Amino acid sequence: MAAIKSRPEKIRRLYLIDRKRNAETQELPKNLVQIADEQWFRKILPAGAIHQGIAIDIADFEYSDISELISCPENCTVAMLDGVTDPNNLGAIIRSAAAFGIYGIIISERSSCKITGVVAKASSGGLEFINLYVVKNLSQAIEMLKDYGFWIIAMTEKGSKSIQEIDSTGKNCVILGAEGAGIRRLQLEKSDIQARISTSPQFPTLNVSNAAAVIFSTFSQTILCT
Repeated sequence: MAAIKSRPEKIRRLYLIDRKRNAETQELPKNLVQIADEQWFRKILPAGAIHQGIAIDIADFEYSDISELISCPENCTVAMLDGVTDPNNLGAIIRSAAAFGIYGIIISERSSCKITGVVAKASSGGLEFINLYVVKNLSQAIEMLKDYGFWIIAMTEKGSKSIQEIDSTGKNCVILGAEGAGIRRLQLEKSDIQARISTSPQFPTLNVSNAAAVIFSTFSQTILCT
């Protein structure tokens, strides 16, 4: 429904089981809507896909240019993902980013997964509310963000400060690393501060998408109130 509302001109075809018709789908031109049955969905979608009786064939997602961040709002937080390759994790991170008012997400051209149907579904519509930036080199992107006035915060279990102790005002870029490998050395070295999430010493680890939700909620108070 979020895609229909935000990018109707990009929709090539909407497939749905008849009972899924609603006000949003009625607004689309009739030639774009095709009624299908359960057998069609089982045939055309990946094995095990949970489709809920509706699917969209839509143009590829358009990424934003990172240079646009030079003119972002004064209180602005972006996330940088270093090596997050699981599409479900990326989708969940996008969903949390949209919910907490994060301005955008930066991913690497080579070491991150890109936007796919799995990512879009996992984002539960959040994809339509987030700017995504693809860069060739994360280290160079960090230098660019510093020139734009961003404070670079790398999230690591060994961080010197808790994320709750960080001043969330102003322009911030929060770096999250892949599970296991974490943030790579060069990105850590270029960060202004290394921070951590305060968790139980008996079980300190979090899935990267869960960690992202905790971090984004810390910055949302400033973002959503300005």
